[in-house]
Amino acid sequence: MSMTALALATALSGLPDIAWERERGEDAHQLMLCQIHRDELMQDGAKNDAYQRAKAVCDLLGREYRNKWDFDAQEALAASAVDLDELIRRGDLIEVPPTRRDRAFE
Repeated sequence: MSMTALALATALSGLPDIAWERERGEDAHQLMLCQIHRDELMQDGAKNDAYQRAKAVCDLLGREYRNKWDFDAQEALAASAVDLDELIRRGDLIEVPPTRRDRAFE
């Protein structure tokens, strides 16, 4: 029985960590609940102080969510920092010389 438990623990330890997915889901859920509460307060009257506070909190949560979980923005920032010469030197990219056909378009 202990060998089975050891084998199972070993197999499960090789799985990728998906804690970030759970954290992202919790953040999205919290933001959605805040937006629902804000919208309910808006129906009661947009001038009241509770609505203004709820709107500020939702805006803050929305910015934090976007900054933390917007992978497109993070990938674009990372891509802008890539130096092609460095990638070629490391061997991650291969430099291909232009062909005669490519030179004809110059």
